[in-house]
This record gives sequence, C-alpha cells and structure tokens, in this order.
Amino acid sequence: MKGGYCHVSVLNFVFCLVAFGLQIATGSQPAQAQDDAKPELRPPLAASVYKLTVTINEAVETAKKRYPSLSRSDSETKLAGHEITVAKTQYLPRMDMLLQEARATQNVNAGTILPQFLNVIPIQSGPGVNTSKFSSIFNSNAGMNFSWELIDFGKRKANVTVARRGQDRAKASYNLTSLDVETRAADSFIKVLMAKKQIMAYQATLERMQEWAKVVHTLCDKGLRPGVDAARADAEVSLSKIALIDAEREAELVEQDLAESIGMAGSLIATVEGPLLAMPPETPNFRTLGDLSRHPLALLRSNEVAVSRAKLHYLDRSWYPHLWLESAIWARGSGDKRITPPVAAGILPKNANYAVGFTLQFPIMDYYKIRAQKFVERSSIQARQAEYDLAMQELIKQDAKAKIMLDRAKEVARETPVLVEAARENEIKARERYRVGLTNVVEVAEAERIRAKAEVEDAISKARVWQAMLATAYAHGDIKPFLKLVELSQKQGGTP
Repeated sequence: MKGGYCHVSVLNFVFCLVAFGLQIATGSQPAQAQDDAKPELRPPLAASVYKLTVTINEAVETAKKRYPSLSRSDSETKLAGHEITVAKTQYLPRMDMLLQEARATQNVNAGTILPQFLNVIPIQSGPGVNTSKFSSIFNSNAGMNFSWELIDFGKRKANVTVARRGQDRAKASYNLTSLDVETRAADSFIKVLMAKKQIMAYQATLERMQEWAKVVHTLCDKGLRPGVDAARADAEVSLSKIALIDAEREAELVEQDLAESIGMAGSLIATVEGPLLAMPPETPNFRTLGDLSRHPLALLRSNEVAVSRAKLHYLDRSWYPHLWLESAIWARGSGDKRITPPVAAGILPKNANYAVGFTLQFPIMDYYKIRAQKFVERSSIQARQAEYDLAMQELIKQDAKAKIMLDRAKEVARETPVLVEAARENEIKARERYRVGLTNVVEVAEAERIRAKAEVEDAISKARVWQAMLATAYAHGDIKPFLKLVELSQKQGGTP
C-alpha cells in the first residue's frame, strides 16, 4: 500500500512538472513569436521632389523631426535605457526545470570524472558491474532548481550604475547630435539667403553693364571713341553674365545643402527672409549665453569619464564572496529491475528528493585578472579625462573665435552702406567722365566692379552678423536664444 502511494505521489509530481512546463511554454509562445519576428524596416526614402517654403525656425524644427542621424541617436538612447532594465534583472532569482527521457546501457564503474568543459561524458549512477553489455533500459529524470544570490557586496548595483552612466552618455550624444543638426540647418538657411542676395547684386550689375555697353557702342559708332572700347564693354558684359551664372550655381548648391540638412534631400526649398537681412537688435547678454562646461560636447566627454569610473567601481566589487540560496526538487526513474520494480519500465520517475542549502562562492584566483582589468580601466579614465580637457579647449577656442567674428561682422555691416554710397558715386562720375572724354573705358569698368563688389558685400554683411551670432550660440551649446532673437526681431519689424 505504501509502495502504491509512493508511486502515485511521484506520478503526481511528474505530471505537475509537465503541466507547469507546458504552461510556461504556452505563456511564452506569443513573446517568443514576437521576438523571432523580423524587425520592420522603415520604407526607403522617397525620391520624389517636394516643394516647401520655410522660415529659419521651421527649417530647424523640420531638421529635428526628419534628419536620420537624430533618429539613430534617439534609438541608441532608448537602447541604453533597455540595458538598465537588463542589468536590473540580475537581482531576480533563477529557476530552471529539466525533463529527460533516455535509453542507455547500465555498465557502471567506480571512479572519478573531472569537470568537463565540453560535457562529453554523461553522468551515470548505480552499482558497478563486471561486464560490458549493450542491452539498454529506459531512464527518466525530472527536476526543478531555484537559486537566488543573496549577498554580492554591491556588484549588481555597480553593474546597474554602469548601465545608467551609459544612458547618460547616450543622452549627451543625442543632445550633441541635435545641436549639430539644428545649427547646420540654420547655417544653411542663412547661406541660401546670402546667395540669393548676391544673385540680386550681380543681376543689377549686369543690367548696368548692358546699359553702359549700349552707350559705348553708340559713341564708337559715331567715331567719338575707338572701336576697342566697344569690345572692352562687351567683354565686361560677358564677365558680368559669368559672375551671375556662378552666383546662381552657388545658390542652387546651397539650396541642395539646405534641403539635405533638414532631411529632405533633393527637394525645392523656398526661404522666407524674415529679419535675417537686417541688423539684429542689440543684445549685450548674447555674448555670455551659458557655461561652456554645460555644452553637449563637454557633457558627452564628462559622461564618458563617468562610464569608465563606473566600470572601475564594478571591478572593485567583483572580487568579493557571493552567497547563494539554492534549492532543488527532483525525481528519477530507471528500468533496472535488480533493486526495485520500475514504473512504466523506467519511463516515469519513481524516487523523488529535495535539497535546500546555502553556497558561498569566492573566486580567489580572479584577483590577478581583476587587478589587470583595473589597470586597463584606470588608463581608460585618464584617456577619457584628456579627451574632456581637449573638448574644453576646443569649446573655448570656438567661443573666442565666434565673439571675434560677431564683433567684426557688426563693424563691417556698419561700414558697407558707406562703401556702397561711395562706390555708386564713383561709378556715376566715371561714366560722366567717359562721356565727355576725360577718361578711358578701363576706369569705367573698374568703377563698375568696385560698385558690384560693394553691393554684394552690403547684401551679405547683415546676414553675416546673424551667422556670427549663430556660431556664438553653438559655441555655448544651445541655439534656442538665437532663434528667440530671430522671433523678437521679426515682431519688432526687422526688415532689410
């Protein structure tokens, strides 16, 4: 009766294990199917041409939404966040279940089997025999193991800290990428405006040269000037046309740069000038926007140092004992009839056991390996610190150069109206002198070139002030003050 009760208990235990395994397998099936599913790729970028009219603020916002490098950096930031979750799972206990059915011979010898790296030799148990027979019987094994690391002296926490510092580094990298994308879009926008103003200046120069060429031809036809003057006038007209063509080419190229910088390569982007061709309002505080140590590049390098320090702290916590709580319950069955009658010829387990205990693990010889790894990590910290110092040097240089550019751009913008007026007066007088025969065609051509250069310089001088202010904002790690200044100038009626 007791034997039958034992058989029933073992069978119930086996059926419970099987039911539990099926439940886990069934419950994890959708997740597994989801994990095995192929990742969905974004559709390829459309090759069609879009037409879009944008202000500089809209161009920057479009770049933030569409530029691929920002999407990639955002995905890397999310990945770093998931790595924190993975690191936290080390706090969870471990539970494993095993079911085995085998048919094997029972030729057992007394002896020792050393730990195996490749797990080639199976483990056998039972009384030894003197012969080697190849008749086989069924064997069954079923068991479940539960283990939990109780004490690790901060190793798992240090690993989570490494993951957190990695997330901080990913966020800093995203902010730096965002700053680069926004600044490049704004700078390309300003360059488009400058290129268009140059086209207008060269177009006006061409019209004046054509008008002057007609006057020269008229004088030459009347015999008042030599024929070479007409040839020189025609050459100046051709040079003006070539200059206009070059300006149009440069404008088309920078328009393509603008389209690419906002994530719409190949599109036709029309720009709204707004206040960018007028002098910006005076803002004395614009030169001191913020602390350079808060620049995304400085924060990125600082977080790289923090990651290396966190890894060193993790290594410090690696050479410590580890205390585990371990428990197991298992049952075995065998078709060997020499000791006890089997259940279902050994297919089903018969004898069940359980065990509960503590395990103290101390990897003593890992000390030398960990010490060598700590030397490597300390060198990495020094290298990362040097990169941080180098980044700060670069930011200080960029800030100083941006301020110089801003001061000189303002000075040039104040002087160009005087230059244009003087060049215009010089060109008018040169023409009059040529008409009355007091000078030659070369002087008039030179006066036209001086006026053309002056008008081009005046057309772009104010935009260069805005460009220098953008560079100053970039050096301080945030172009939002620049964009707010654009909006403020727009509200105040800043027009060219």
